Amino acid sequence: MFNLRRNRAPIFTVLALSALLAPARAADAKADKKKSQAAYQQGVLADQTGNRTEAVAAYTAAIAADASNGDAWRARGSDYLAAGDKVKALADFEKAIEVQSSGAENYFARGEFLAGSGQTARAIPDFTTAISLKLERSDVYTARGNAYLASHDYAKAIDDFTIAIKLRLDNPEPYKGRGLARVATGQYRDAVDDFTLSISRKSDYQSVYVERAVAQSGIADYGRSLEDLNEAVRLKADDVRAWRIRGAVKERLHDDDGALADYTEAMRLDPADVRIYLSRGAVYARQGKFEDSLRDREKAVELDPKNPNVYVARGSSYHLLGQHEKGLQDRTTAIVLDPNSALGYTARGNALYLLGRYDEAVADLRHAEQLDPANAQIKGLEAQAEEQIRKAMADSMAKEAKPDTVSIVQPGSPVTVSTPDTPEIKIPPPPLPPPPQITPVEPATEASRAEIKPEESKPAQLEAKPAVPAIPGGQALAFHSHARQLVSEGHFEEAIEQFTEALKIEPAMPLAYNGRGYAHFRLRQYTEAIADFDQAIKLNPAYENAYLNRGAARKAAGDKAGGDADLAKAREISAGK
Repeated sequence: MFNLRRNRAPIFTVLALSALLAPARAADAKADKKKSQAAYQQGVLADQTGNRTEAVAAYTAAIAADASNGDAWRARGSDYLAAGDKVKALADFEKAIEVQSSGAENYFARGEFLAGSGQTARAIPDFTTAISLKLERSDVYTARGNAYLASHDYAKAIDDFTIAIKLRLDNPEPYKGRGLARVATGQYRDAVDDFTLSISRKSDYQSVYVERAVAQSGIADYGRSLEDLNEAVRLKADDVRAWRIRGAVKERLHDDDGALADYTEAMRLDPADVRIYLSRGAVYARQGKFEDSLRDREKAVELDPKNPNVYVARGSSYHLLGQHEKGLQDRTTAIVLDPNSALGYTARGNALYLLGRYDEAVADLRHAEQLDPANAQIKGLEAQAEEQIRKAMADSMAKEAKPDTVSIVQPGSPVTVSTPDTPEIKIPPPPLPPPPQITPVEPATEASRAEIKPEESKPAQLEAKPAVPAIPGGQALAFHSHARQLVSEGHFEEAIEQFTEALKIEPAMPLAYNGRGYAHFRLRQYTEAIADFDQAIKLNPAYENAYLNRGAARKAAGDKAGGDADLAKAREISAGK
């Protein structure tokens, strides 16, 4: 008995040691690095032949043989990502970094995943870590440059793309990226050079043709811009952006019919793109197709009812159709949606002006000036509204001294020829031009790129948020001023051409219709004159001079009853002032 008990101790010791050593032996059996590496290579071969399922199985076997195989985790993550399984992909990339923290490729892979998911702030440190671990390749610097570009850090983006180019001169990607960053900073000519170099490395790089077209528009080279867009459409006929931008370029080239065709095709490809409806609506308005313009803008409101810009645009169509109360309502809606919009208050100020509510117009324009104190256009419009108030006060004080007879006054001439029962034909001071039509900015994914805006708005500069476009009334008023001078010199045919140019730019300018109508009247073209006075009155139903002028034209054309009615309406308006 004694010997048996004495001998038990070694037996238990051996068993205990065996139990302790067993896990170590099992772990040694798991960590079969040779087997893991062989399985990993099988996965690489499977990927090269396009057999992703087999590759994933091989990488999984590699991980099972050695869980510290960072290459296998990373490769499997890449295959999961290619298959659309982002959750598994990220988990594998994270595991690769955990088991192999010195693996530069692991950080690069996770950085690309994060950048592709829109998480650029998290991606940049991964790319930086990969570079610090000596992964100094063109594609790594290009990836970080693109992340800086998406973050609007254009200087760092340009630096990274430049390094990427030096590391590999035949890579088209960093040339494209640097071109985009240069467009973002207004360096359009340098951007054109970069895009050209990118295309020289990849002649069918369709998206770069589009980007070069945008850059060329920045230097007003619309002819070459159009050539690039033609090639972009040829290479990819379903590129909505190419069609949309080509339409805007055709507007710049004064090819409105071509622009309409391009916008219509873009709309067919993407019937939910609000920008296209606004762009086409602006062209219709310029062509005088006000009902068509209104339909497009109503569709824009339907598609994006919380966007204040669509109400500003639709309000313009209502004003063009003489529906000023509806126009005012839309501009008020725009302000409700964005109370800090200088454009909204400017637009409503214009609406109030058209309704003859000058005090309210001035109040809105002053508020717009407070929101955008550097905008000289707003100051000019405010001054015009204040002038109308002063004029109304002066007219009111002089009303009692007004003679019963009226006369035809030739603008610019001091001679007044008295004629019984004939109203005064004159061109009044310029009214406020209506506000511009707005083209929505690019979505967040394209916020760093320039887009060609339709003719009714100022060409966009690169920005991360929308800018307030310039009001296009200045150029229209310049044509109008020249036309007035021609009228005063008796050059009525030339004046008609200049008034027409003003109306091409600003089709809602009752002043220009009234002026052109007067020129037609002096040439005894009464039908054309009456048509112009009709449009002036449609745009501004309280336009006293337009009624006086139309009355004179109707009488000259033999319509005494119509002329008397217009004169009566003019007196009614005058009495209400």
